[in-house]
Amino acid sequence: MCKKGGPTPISAFPTPISAFLQMIDRSSKYWTGTEAADLDEYLGALTSESYPADRIIRASCVCGQSVFALVVDADEGCAQRACTCCRRTHFVCDSGEYWEDAEPENFVCRCGSSSFELAVAFSHGNHTTVKWITVGNRCTKCGILGSAVDWKVDYEPTAHLYNEV
Repeated sequence: MCKKGGPTPISAFPTPISAFLQMIDRSSKYWTGTEAADLDEYLGALTSESYPADRIIRASCVCGQSVFALVVDADEGCAQRACTCCRRTHFVCDSGEYWEDAEPENFVCRCGSSSFELAVAFSHGNHTTVKWITVGNRCTKCGILGSAVDWKVDYEPTAHLYNEV
């Protein structure tokens, strides 16, 4: 049965963000984390050499839960998440606009699990327009951090994308 209540916003923690950096284990081939907050650091590092993320938003369902199955098409650049609690589906950002042409596949972790905490990293070409979207995932079984899909955004305005994580 699903627990009620959503994830605690990062702003509710009095601890400095630097204290969270110790939670990621970088000692093996794949970085692992212990909680969704680790996606922030992971996505920052992942995007730092290309389109640096300057805004990261963690996904949560309208039912209050934050664990999802993920279906992606890396070639088309789109993703859809499904809450593992209520099964409600939601296109990530502008993915619905490209879904008809997509050939989506279920995203599965190396450990075989298909349950993930998700976050979306937004990279801006200027201070207002999103230029690149990176979907980050943390496996809830083994903790592996990764990015299932990313894509370029080549239109304006883009402010609506923040509400579609």
